[in-house]
Amino acid sequence: MDDALVAYNAGRVDGAAGYRDPQIAEDAEIGADYRIGVLDGRIAAFHLIMEVRRILGMEGSLFERPDDVTGT
Repeated sequence: MDDALVAYNAGRVDGAAGYRDPQIAEDAEIGADYRIGVLDGRIAAFHLIMEVRRILGMEGSLFERPDDVTGT
């Protein structure tokens, strides 16, 4: 049980950082726990970004307009 919790936590940290370790993910004993942690970490990061956008009052896509507006 301890190994499963450690793998889940490692996956959650990696997922929040946008990283996935393929070697741990394919491990027969702890790979499933790690992959679930990765998914949970990515979801938590998504919610954090959405909350920051809400606080700042940002709406719509960040990719609607080109970054370089010097040509107009």
